[in-house]
Amino acid sequence: MSKKTIILWLSLALLATPAAMAKKLYRWVDEDGKVHYSDQIPPDQVKAAHEKLNAQGVVVDKVARAKTPEELEAERKRKAAEEKARQLAEQQRKEREKILKIYGSEAEIMRLRDERKAALDRNIETAQANLSLQQRNLTDLLKRAADRERSGKVVSEAFLSQIETVREQIAYQQKYIEKKQKEKADLMARFDKDLALYREIMAMRHGKAKDNSE
Repeated sequence: MSKKTIILWLSLALLATPAAMAKKLYRWVDEDGKVHYSDQIPPDQVKAAHEKLNAQGVVVDKVARAKTPEELEAERKRKAAEEKARQLAEQQRKEREKILKIYGSEAEIMRLRDERKAALDRNIETAQANLSLQQRNLTDLLKRAADRERSGKVVSEAFLSQIETVREQIAYQQKYIEKKQKEKADLMARFDKDLALYREIMAMRHGKAKDNSE
């Protein structure tokens, strides 16, 4: 009888005794690849992979090796990336549903885009016309003030206040025009995005329909 067979029979005999049946038994492999059996796990092996055996020597539970800090950090990053990908996919799904609820066709998207762009263009043109008028008004007021000073006349507080009011109106119109131009840029970007997404959805549907027909 070989040495390994003797060890196996001795192990089974120990397992069959009442004392062994009343105790927990653990099995683990050390760093050198040697298999160990014991009713207690050494402190230096608690975090290592091991198995719990019943009285018949059958594995009833497996405890995985404790992960290193590096492995735990890698797992955390992996889960965070998976959650981010899941959230992105869900956001894209909702955006596709929203697009299909808002628009019935590609032509409708372009029609709405052009209508809203035209409305903003009118606002900008009106504001630019008002700005030009106010700038001419300011130039005239400043010229009149300079003429008064050259002729030795005092420029009244009311006149100076009028000049300041026109300057404020000019500043307001300039900011208004900048705001409307930004709205126009944002509008075009949004409609371009919606149009691209709508085309993508239609292409996906067309691809699925083609696959089904084949």
